[in-house]
Amino acid sequence: MASGGLKKMLTLAIGEGLSSARANIFGHQLNPTGKKSAHKILRMKMFGEKVAQWYPHDINKDDPLIMARQQQE
Repeated sequence: MASGGLKKMLTLAIGEGLSSARANIFGHQLNPTGKKSAHKILRMKMFGEKVAQWYPHDINKDDPLIMARQQQE
């Protein structure tokens, strides 16, 4: 029985060491507790620039009413 407990402890220690080494090599985040983490969202590529490209740079130049008002002034 004592050897079974020791074998289990060794297996757990090797598994933890292996998972921490794997995380260090591949740049993964360890989460042994399994709680929710924002790491996945923070790791995502930002898409603000792509959305900003959909819209004109200066909306005042595209509006004919604003341009006519500026010419009158």
